[in-house]
Order: sequence, then structure tokens, then C-alpha cells
Amino acid sequence: MKNLKIISLTILFFSLLISCSTYGKLIEIEKTEFGTVKYYVETDLNNNRKQKRIIAKVDNSVYYTFYPDDIVKHTKENKALIYKLFHGETPEDFDDPMYYQKLSKLDSLIFSSSDKILDSLKWKNFKSWKEAPGFRIEVCFYHGFPKYEKFKPY
Repeated sequence: MKNLKIISLTILFFSLLISCSTYGKLIEIEKTEFGTVKYYVETDLNNNRKQKRIIAKVDNSVYYTFYPDDIVKHTKENKALIYKLFHGETPEDFDDPMYYQKLSKLDSLIFSSSDKILDSLKWKNFKSWKEAPGFRIEVCFYHGFPKYEKFKPY
């Protein structure tokens, strides 16, 4: 009976250890006027096109994901929407909040910090946020917030 408890606890411990290893690696915590920002790094993702990324989480309400070719933002408030950073000419209807969102002070703060993290990791091939006027708002066709392959924010 005693051995059964030890075996059960050992199995539970290792399964928790393995499940925790699938989360992103916390690399920095920053206190800001908007709340606590936690930065995570994930590598060796299953997606061939996006094998690594940085995730910035602001008090469980806003998530920024930095990929080599894309920067995406999710908000807990609008779970069905995805905000994709875009570059280029500002569209005529840029002031329409149904389709676009201008960069906020929080966005700029997160982007500046992420630049420092990318530099420290020597990840030079990631998309830059500089000269981007804002986010293009798109509707997500999945349920949940947000859908990450491995990263589980809750």
C-alpha cells in the first residue's frame, strides 16, 4: 500500500513536470503603469514557418505574440478578434475602429521592450514594428483565448 502511494506520487510529479515544460520559458517581468508584463520565449514549435516566438502577457488581459513574419495582439475583452500589425500606407478608413486600431502607449511600450529582448536573444529576422501605423482587426474562427500550440496562459 505504501509503495502504491509512492508510485502514484512519483507519476503525478513527473506528469506535472512534463506538462509544465510545455509552457513558454519566462524570461522577463516588468512592472509598468498598465500592470505587470511577463515575457515568454518559445522555441521548437511544431509549425515549420513559425518555429520560435516571444509572447508578452499584460495582467492576463492583453497578449502580444511576436513571430518572425508577424506581430499579433489578442485581448481578453474581445476574444473573437485578432489584431495584426500592418505596415505600409494608411488606408482611407483607418479611423474606423471596426477595422483598424492605432498604436497605443501600451503597444509602444511592449514593442520597445520586445526589441531589447530580441536583441539580447540575437533574433535578427523578426518583424519590426517601426513605422507601422496600427493593427488591422480580423475575426478569429476558433474558440478560446488565445490559441497557442503549447503556451497555456490559464
